[in-house]
Amino acid sequence: MRATALAPPPSAPRAAPPGDLREFVGRLEAGGHLTRVRETVDWRCELGARARAERAPLLFTAIRGYPGWQLFVNGLFGRAAIALALGLDPEAPDRALAAACRRRLAAPVAPVMAPSAPFLACVAEGGAVDLLRLPVPQWSDQDAGRYLGTWHLNITRDPETGERNVGVYRMQVLGPARATVNAMAGTGLGAHLAKAERSGQPLPMAVAIGVPESCVIAGAASCPRGMDEYVLAGALQQAPVELLRLEATGLDVPAGAEIVIEGRILPGRRARDGPFFDYCGHVQTQPAAPVFAADRILMRQGAIFRGAAVGVAGGEDHQLFAFLARFGLVDFHGPRGKQRLQNVLWKHRRFRAIQAMGQARRALFPRRRS
Repeated sequence: MRATALAPPPSAPRAAPPGDLREFVGRLEAGGHLTRVRETVDWRCELGARARAERAPLLFTAIRGYPGWQLFVNGLFGRAAIALALGLDPEAPDRALAAACRRRLAAPVAPVMAPSAPFLACVAEGGAVDLLRLPVPQWSDQDAGRYLGTWHLNITRDPETGERNVGVYRMQVLGPARATVNAMAGTGLGAHLAKAERSGQPLPMAVAIGVPESCVIAGAASCPRGMDEYVLAGALQQAPVELLRLEATGLDVPAGAEIVIEGRILPGRRARDGPFFDYCGHVQTQPAAPVFAADRILMRQGAIFRGAAVGVAGGEDHQLFAFLARFGLVDFHGPRGKQRLQNVLWKHRRFRAIQAMGQARRALFPRRRS
């Protein structure tokens, strides 16, 4: 949502945040936090298994069937990695990092528009669109297929008010130009889609992969009322997020993105999503997920694909939720009592307890789907 009162962008931040994913990867490597995986790894299950086992930032540089591509995972493993992603001191103790983030959250920073973006270098549209030209992994042998969206942004606008929503909604590839969007009713994207479908219109959507980590953190957060997700990202890094307005959809995406996909969620169309691992380590299915049709793919030269292997206790998604819970920015919907208990568990990093709680709930209510 749009914010009504914003602090001006800081003129001289103490430490500039990474401008894009490449700079973040470079800082991780310079600090000794990154492992480059140079041996050939298969996108089908092997890459995901390696990501779950290593528990450290990994850059895969040789993916079977995808020469020249790189894939980055586990970027937010550890306090130092989170600090680097936000332009904070990676040597600072945990309490100092938390205190700095609290101060930053009290000083929202508006995004700014960029005149151009590196992802305009390579454009495929029409019949040339093929999502499987990207090194999309099948993250687990329990997954039904390849998941395009696991650590990315979905950007839409309210068809009636124009209000923006930036979120992270899991996406499974269905074909060369089709993917599911796991957006439930009650979410920002779900509300936008419901309005579009009532008028029988498609909902324009952009998918941005390989964006600054602050943007994914904000997209996954329960954004404070009245605050736009890009404003939250700006607050976290205390520097404005640079955006580029896309020609086809008019949507604003981070100018530093590695890959941008423009398209539409088709009205009234649904498809099976899954089975897939969720954050509880539970294999589930969304039997009627909205369907996204890709119209254009835009990429940087030598684009880096960004993803996450979820479903394991203490995985990268858990690290993110534990960070957000410290500031009251996690909301999985549902009864307030369950919310309070989950937030306590997230804050104290009781990841196995979180998973056990979710699995028990699904055992008791097997018809419920998320």
